Amino acid sequence: MPSIVATSSCSNLLVNRTGASGIIFSNKNGSYSNNMDCHWNLSSNTNLKLVFFRFRTEASYDFVYVYDGGSASSTLVGNFHGRSRPAIVSSSHNKLFIRFTADHIIPSEGFAASYHGKQRVKNAV
Repeated sequence: MPSIVATSSCSNLLVNRTGASGIIFSNKNGSYSNNMDCHWNLSSNTNLKLVFFRFRTEASYDFVYVYDGGSASSTLVGNFHGRSRPAIVSSSHNKLFIRFTADHIIPSEGFAASYHGKQRVKNAV
């Protein structure tokens, strides 16, 4: 059974639904704030999956960065912005680091993503 520990640098922008899933977001209602710089650290006993279900940031100025590992020095999976919802992100190991940065003008509706531990498939005997 997957077990995930999730932390956020910004208060109230993380919801742990169960020990194996939750939601991260830039804002709950309305628009996110100017000059945001938040990060989320997900760590599990199995690989992780991140699924964006809301995504709208100011194109070319406000970014969501996803790293395959436990920090911003890990391998960058992608930097996402604008209105196109990113594809599902899967970790290659047991950690994901997500960072959101916004400039000082034109906030937008923001993003929300669910995270899950990936169930390991048992080999048939």
